[in-house]
Amino acid sequence: MEDPKSEKKNGALLAIAVTTTIGTELAITTLLGFYGGRLLDDQFGTEPWFLVAGVLTGVAIGIFGIIQTMQRFFK
Repeated sequence: MEDPKSEKKNGALLAIAVTTTIGTELAITTLLGFYGGRLLDDQFGTEPWFLVAGVLTGVAIGIFGIIQTMQRFFK
């Protein structure tokens, strides 16, 4: 028989893990889009179009990743 305190502790640890994963995933994808877009803008002289497209793409990929993460954690 499990201790009720350990269930609460596991739930808190799961919430921390999900929150950390979501934040990290969104930050990394957005930053990669930002720097990738900036690099392409520097090469092609199209400032700020690739930067904007890169950030939006990074956010979209991050949101898709968050949805996948939420489905995995709460399956």
